[in-house]
Amino acid sequence: MPDIFLADNKDKPKNEQRQQPESPKYSSPHNHAHMLSAFCEYPSGIYFANQQKHEEVLLFLRRHFVTNTFWIIITVVLSLLPIIVTLLGFNFISSNVSRVTIFLFIILYYMIVFAFAFVQFLSWYFNISLVTDRRIVDIDFYGLLYKNVASTTINNIQDVNYTQVGAIRSFFDYGDVVVQTAGTISHFDFLAVPHPQKVVRIVEGLITKTKNA
Repeated sequence: MPDIFLADNKDKPKNEQRQQPESPKYSSPHNHAHMLSAFCEYPSGIYFANQQKHEEVLLFLRRHFVTNTFWIIITVVLSLLPIIVTLLGFNFISSNVSRVTIFLFIILYYMIVFAFAFVQFLSWYFNISLVTDRRIVDIDFYGLLYKNVASTTINNIQDVNYTQVGAIRSFFDYGDVVVQTAGTISHFDFLAVPHPQKVVRIVEGLITKTKNA
C-alpha cells in the first residue's frame, strides 16, 4: 500500500528498477512542501511506498488549513476555561479537597484538552491526496489506528469536477474535487482542498497528456 513521507526508492535493486516503465516527464520547477502545506505543485522530497521509478508527484493536497479553525477555537476556549473561572471567582470545588487533588485534576484536564487537539491535528496532517504522472493516491487516517489507502491510474479516470459552495469557501478558495473512475473504486473525493478549479485543470491536462502519449 502506498504510504507517504518515506525514503526515496533509489536504493532498490537495479533489476527491479528496469522492470518499471518510464512515464512522460513534466518539466516544472519543484517547490518545497512545508509542514503546513495544503496545496503544492511539483513538491520536492515527497515519496510514498510502491512509487515507481521515474514516477513524479505533480500535486500534493490536504484540506485547507482554515478548516481547522473550529477545533482550534475549541482548544483555546477549553485551555482558558480554568483561568476564566478562577478570575470570575467561581468556586465549584469543596474546601475539603486537597491542593494535590486539585493540581492532579488540572493536569488531567489539560492532558485531555491536549489529546483532543493532537488527534484533530493528526487527522488533518495525515489525510493526504497525491496526483502523480501515473495515478492518483488518496490516504485517509481515521483516529490513530486505522489507515485507508486507495489509488487508481490516470487511464481509469473518466471525469473530474469540483464544487465550491458558500461565501467562506469562495473567499478562501477551497472546495471539494470529485474524480470519477472506471476502477474498483467508483470515485475519489478530495475534500476542502485549496484551489479546486486549478486541481481540476491539472488533472484534466494530465488525462489529455496521458491519452496522447
